[in-house]
Amino acid sequence: MASSILPLGGVIGTAGHIDHGKTALVRALTGVETDRLKEEKARGITIELGFAHLVLPSGRTVGVVDVPGHERYVRTMVAGAVGIDLVVLVVAADEGVMPQTREHLDICELLGIRRGIVALTKIDAVEPELRALAESEVRAALSGGFLDAAPIIACSSVSGEGLDPLRAAIDVALASEPAPGAWPAPARDAGGLLRLPIDRVFSMKGFGSVVTGTLWSGRVSVGDEVELYPGDVSRRGKVRGLQCHGGPVEAVEAGRRVALNLPLPREALERGLVLGHEGALEAGTVFDAQLLLLPSTRRPFKRRSQVLLHAGTAQVDATIRLLEGERLEPGARAFVEVELQHSLVLAPGDRFVLRGFELQKGHGTTLGGGVVVRVLGRRSRRGARTEPALLADNLAAHAAGDHERRVQLEIERAGRIGLARGALLRRVPEAPRLVDMATARLASRRAVFRFDREREAWIGAPAFGELRERALAQVKAQAGATGLPREALRAQVTADPRLLHLVLESLLTEQGLVADRDRLRLPGEPVLVRDDLGERVYAILDEADLQPPRTVELADLVGAPSQREIDRVIEALVRGGRVVRTKELSFARARLDALRARLVAYLDEHGEIDAQAWKSLCGGSRKFSIPLAEHFDAERVTLRVGDLRRLR
Repeated sequence: MASSILPLGGVIGTAGHIDHGKTALVRALTGVETDRLKEEKARGITIELGFAHLVLPSGRTVGVVDVPGHERYVRTMVAGAVGIDLVVLVVAADEGVMPQTREHLDICELLGIRRGIVALTKIDAVEPELRALAESEVRAALSGGFLDAAPIIACSSVSGEGLDPLRAAIDVALASEPAPGAWPAPARDAGGLLRLPIDRVFSMKGFGSVVTGTLWSGRVSVGDEVELYPGDVSRRGKVRGLQCHGGPVEAVEAGRRVALNLPLPREALERGLVLGHEGALEAGTVFDAQLLLLPSTRRPFKRRSQVLLHAGTAQVDATIRLLEGERLEPGARAFVEVELQHSLVLAPGDRFVLRGFELQKGHGTTLGGGVVVRVLGRRSRRGARTEPALLADNLAAHAAGDHERRVQLEIERAGRIGLARGALLRRVPEAPRLVDMATARLASRRAVFRFDREREAWIGAPAFGELRERALAQVKAQAGATGLPREALRAQVTADPRLLHLVLESLLTEQGLVADRDRLRLPGEPVLVRDDLGERVYAILDEADLQPPRTVELADLVGAPSQREIDRVIEALVRGGRVVRTKELSFARARLDALRARLVAYLDEHGEIDAQAWKSLCGGSRKFSIPLAEHFDAERVTLRVGDLRRLR
């Protein structure tokens, strides 16, 4: 029977030069032969990624990725290294540090890997003096890098010497804090969007297609509807089965190796695709990044350079455009715009590696790499480059874990068109609850405004202010005339009717703009409700505070000739922004605004509010407190959870 969801385990991977004993070491540690192909067995070298699992002394079970060491298979090595939490750098005592040792070290550093162990292998084949010399050479090669203080464990896959200390060192390193780096370490967030870069595809008789990978974020369960990105309708399906560490499971969370059985044809699957929940991810061809050019690179980057880019388990041709300066010198960093030949799924914080077309002395063809700062999706960006200062702000917010600032930056950069929640989650790939909490806090400070409840679309305060000024200017231009029709204003301000409604609501409330049916006027111009009856109705509602009479009672109170006339007056007051209607009750807007401020302050302090506290806050009976509570739920100020309400 399949087990329940597995806790975080971790993934380790090998790295190092060809024929230094990586596969033999994995076999000695785990008992699993990771070379599966006939060609691998015939030639005695690793060509494809190999996978196993290892039980550590603490009882923790981790996935193991064995990578090829030949320079021709660096693409495969990167695909295996992208998801690991700890690297075991393998160096043979009889050869010492070699070109692929250095290139694999560079790649691990660029991918943000910050924990590692060095396995000095083949010690059974050398004298003690040579072993000591090899260890000294390794320590010198690691100086100044993320493995500067990493333990070096001398071992032999033949005799078994040093294997137990190696297992123990891996256990300790996985439990330790990662070494600091230039960029924050990649997160493994089980609450985030599901993202699984595929690194292996095969078919099993009686089961069909199987894909494997390291789960970067989110959670996947048997029965989930998933999609492959970049994808189309033909690459969607339901997860038939899951395996982790050789056994069936019902669900897996971020940080583990997983195999998924999918109802898709083998030819539709390939390494480089990303598996996510249906409709949740987006592939694009343009992103902004901070790039590091390795000190070992032979020549500087020009303003525009062609490279091979590795991201996730994919490789794609790319064009790098510098956003600052005319050239980037070896060892320096700069903000860049990256345009891909084919679309990829990327998110802020993702790492990438750049490789060129000629060997760098002692370091293979790896040129540099960096961290994705902002994903631009499918939009054309001709003539609209991002300012480096804005990217620096975004990167600093990411490094500090400031979700609120990151959300604000993305909404503001969407400009006057705003940003829907789905797109926001793709650009700030944190747990949805964290993004929602950030937008709620920003909305309470009026730093962002929601204008579309169905799509949960937001606009930033700068763009919203610009639209307000534009709308007000258009209405002022009609001063002394018959007023400006709403449709004319929509054509001149924004094509989105929901956004226009929000802009007009704001102007009606804060600027005193007056709405007369389908026309808008400045204060002081004659309007429908500026008669004695309208003023008397408003005065009664304002004086009643949060306990107003029902609409049917207002006719008697003001001596209106009919209920229909009262409905006309209330409708005009609502259009004018002075009154808010909730079913059978109508409230003076100023009274509701004051209650909203008290409610938000209470929830900021207490976190939640029950029925009794809400009744006290309203100062009225259930006749009034219940409609008011439902009104703030509908406005998405509050969220009802059982008998409690919390701030959205």
